[in-house]
Amino acid sequence: MKTIYLLSILLGMGWAMHAQSSSPPNHSISPQFTLSGFIRDADNGETLLYASVQDEATGNGTTTNLYGFYSLTLPAGTRKIIFSYVGYRPSEIEIHLDLDRELNVTLETAGETLQEVVVEARAADEAVQEVRMSRLDVPVTDIKKLPSLLGEPDIIKMVQTLPGVTSAGEGTSSFYVRGGSADQNLILIDEAPVYEVSHFFGLYSVFNSDIIKSAELYKGGIPAKYGGRLSSLLEVTTRDGNSRQLSGSGGIGLLAAKASLEGPIGSEKASFIVSGRRSYADIFMKLSEDLKDNAMSFHDLNAKVSWKPNQNNRLFLAAYSGRDAWNFADNFGIDWGNTTATLRWNHLFSDRLFSNLSLVYSNFDYKLEDSGGVDAFTWKANQ
Repeated sequence: MKTIYLLSILLGMGWAMHAQSSSPPNHSISPQFTLSGFIRDADNGETLLYASVQDEATGNGTTTNLYGFYSLTLPAGTRKIIFSYVGYRPSEIEIHLDLDRELNVTLETAGETLQEVVVEARAADEAVQEVRMSRLDVPVTDIKKLPSLLGEPDIIKMVQTLPGVTSAGEGTSSFYVRGGSADQNLILIDEAPVYEVSHFFGLYSVFNSDIIKSAELYKGGIPAKYGGRLSSLLEVTTRDGNSRQLSGSGGIGLLAAKASLEGPIGSEKASFIVSGRRSYADIFMKLSEDLKDNAMSFHDLNAKVSWKPNQNNRLFLAAYSGRDAWNFADNFGIDWGNTTATLRWNHLFSDRLFSNLSLVYSNFDYKLEDSGGVDAFTWKANQ
């Protein structure tokens, strides 16, 4: 009797396990689709870097990359997406997501008074999206508000005020980061290295504030794609130009003048921007009997052309050329200059795959000449 009772229990357990394993699988998981596109300024068509994109219902979000592109995967259905950026009015767009869609958004600048800042703690189980312990976004919009030598706005002077950065001295364009030397800083303009960043031995830097779009300073944890320096990385990106209308600007300082011109090329698919500076101290030196045989001057020129042939491709060609010249009574002279060029191609393979291909050229040359006396010489160097 005990044997029969035990066998009945085992058979019952086996039938229950078979019934459980034979239950149909759960197919209640909803499909997901990808929403992607570019976020731009409504006034001039410039892409907005690190703009925020968030789904109101789920709280899932992302930010645009260095080229203004975003990609966000969400469950199917009607979603309300919130697009926002500091200094711009947020935009809420309702979209029915039943397949992968492309949504390009323009944001308008906000002229409203900022309210108080509310600081809230993050939830303990919130996933870490990005680590930025040693990276700083240089506030480009505040460059012109910072008092500077000779009244010329300068991004290098702004960098020298950031925490962990020390100026090499008043009136210089060199800086030290966390105890490193000035030559251990990697400085890029549109991905091209700049070997000498000063004009007039540091009174001006090579960066024209009228053409700068963004700047990032890495004081540590430098990405692996950059190399050759130990201390820091300063990456400067220039503007693409106004793709909506032709505009220009100019200015006169104590020692130099500058002018800029930007606008569309044909349709709104292409745009350009050109900006140049030139000192005029050498003109006034000729008015002095004691200094008329001497000359000191600098000039630089930035130019960039952007072209968008279709929704999946963008081409950029950026160039910089600058030079300094110092001559003393036709006996002794120093001149140096930088030349850079960048050809960049952005391609969108799919909603989740974005590529950037860049060809970069950079050259720095330095010339020292002494034509007086028996020890006359000329020394040239290129890098």
